[in-house]
Amino acid sequence: MNAVNQKTIITLGNGQLGLMLGKAAKSLPISYHMFSLEEAYAWLNEGDTTNCVVTFEQEHIDPLLLEKIQLAGIPSFPSWANFSLLRSKREQKTFLTKHHIPTASYITADKWDETILNFLQSKNGGVLKAGRGGYDGNGVWIVNEKGNSKDSSVEKILPQLKEAYLEEKISYNFELAAVVCRSQTGDIALYPTVKSIQVNGICTEVEYTEEFSHTPLAQEAGKIAQKIAEKLEYVGVLAVELFVVDGKLLVNEIAPRVHNSGHFTIDICAGSQFENHLRAGAGLPLSSSKPAHKAAIMVNLLWPQAETEFAPLYTRLSCGPDWPENVKLHWYGKSEIRPNRKMGHFTVYGSTIKECREIAQQILASRWA
Repeated sequence: MNAVNQKTIITLGNGQLGLMLGKAAKSLPISYHMFSLEEAYAWLNEGDTTNCVVTFEQEHIDPLLLEKIQLAGIPSFPSWANFSLLRSKREQKTFLTKHHIPTASYITADKWDETILNFLQSKNGGVLKAGRGGYDGNGVWIVNEKGNSKDSSVEKILPQLKEAYLEEKISYNFELAAVVCRSQTGDIALYPTVKSIQVNGICTEVEYTEEFSHTPLAQEAGKIAQKIAEKLEYVGVLAVELFVVDGKLLVNEIAPRVHNSGHFTIDICAGSQFENHLRAGAGLPLSSSKPAHKAAIMVNLLWPQAETEFAPLYTRLSCGPDWPENVKLHWYGKSEIRPNRKMGHFTVYGSTIKECREIAQQILASRWA
C-alpha cells in the first residue's frame, strides 16, 4: 500500500450516509472513522489528526468546526473550496449561471424590496429558498406575486434565512438525478441517470431502468453532472438533481456528497457510490459504475405520520417471511421516531421495472404501513 492510501478518512457526520460509507470502507485498504459533530471537536482538540483527510456526510456543519479543521492543515474531499461553494444553494446558482448550465432564473433575496416584488410580479409568483439550512422540503416557500405564502410572507420569512434567494416557479414533468464520481487524476465513474419520485419535497422512491438510462434525456443529465465535476476539478461523489420541463433539463440542486438518489448502486453496481467516493479520496482507482441488472427501485422507509410506537412497526419490517433474494433491506439503526424521518430503505432489482414495483408495493403493504 502506498502512502496516499494509508490516510485515515474521517467523515463529518454519523448518520446513515456515514454508516454506509463505513460499510464500504471495510473492503478497502483504508482506515475509516465517522464522527458526530461533537466528536469531531474532540478529535480535533485531543485526537491524532496526522495523515487524515476529511469528507462530509451533510452540508449543515458548524462553520467554526470547518474553520478549525482547515486551520489545522487537514485536507478534505471534495476540496474545502468546492464544499464551501456547494454547501450554499445560492452560490450553486451563481456557479451554474457562470458556466452556462441551465437552471431556473433567480435573484438574491437579502431583504424585502422593490426588486423582489418586481421579480414576483413578472414571474407570477416564485419559490423562496434558504441558501443554507434547508433539507427535505424545509427552507422552501411557494409565494404568490405579492410575496405571500400560505402561512406567512417573504418580508417576515427573510430575516430568519441564510443566503436566501428567490427562484422562478417551474412547472416540471418529473425529476431526475445524476450521480458522478471523479478521482484525483480526473477519471470519471458516471452512474446511470435515475428518476426521482418526490412527495412534499421528500424523495420516496428512486427508479432505475437500463432503457431510460440510454435515452438522450438521461445521457444529457449525465453529461451535465460530469461537466460540473470537471469544471470544479472535483474529487469524490456529487449528485445533481434536475427538473424535466417539456423535454429540457434544468438543474435544481447539487449535493457535494454521496446522495439518497445513489443508494441503489450498493446492490447493483460493482462499485457503489460509497465505495467510489472513498476510493477517490484515498487515491485508489475507481470501480465500475455499470449496473448488473436492467431495472431497480429504491424505496425510502419514511416513518408514518400516524405510527407512535417503534417496536410494532419495526418488528413487522424485520420479522416474518424471509425477504426475496432480489430485495435488499438497509436499516439505519435509528430508534428515535418522527413523521417522515428516513429510517432505512430497500432496493428491489430485476429485469423489468414493473416486476420491481410490484414486489416493492407488496413489501410496503405487508411490512411497513
